[in-house]
Amino acid sequence: MKWRYDELTIVADFTPKVRPDGPRIQIFDLFETNAYCFVFYTISEYKGEKMKPFMALYDKKQNLFYPHANLVSSYAYLSVEKGRRLMKTSVPGSLYAIKEAVDLAGKDGFEMIKEDDNPVLLRYACE
Repeated sequence: MKWRYDELTIVADFTPKVRPDGPRIQIFDLFETNAYCFVFYTISEYKGEKMKPFMALYDKKQNLFYPHANLVSSYAYLSVEKGRRLMKTSVPGSLYAIKEAVDLAGKDGFEMIKEDDNPVLLRYACE
């Protein structure tokens, strides 16, 4: 399911161009918390779209697997959708995402942020 190095061509902007027949999956990151396992991956071709990113989620407590998961908040600007990658650090129970200031400026809880500020590091608390 993964690409071998000789099946990839890296072009000038460092975008991988895939030569194999049929869709392939490339796993970019995986990590777990006490309650969940996260897998970030890309499918080479999905419903006509090339290099489609996804996030899979496994709920350990309920023994449920979601191959194409979105973490949706009632505040859309805090949602983690369309395979947007999260990062894990040494802080237990925390996942992080980087959002552009322009996407958060003036929103509830982010009134102090201006559109031209640096990107914002968001912390998501997990079990």
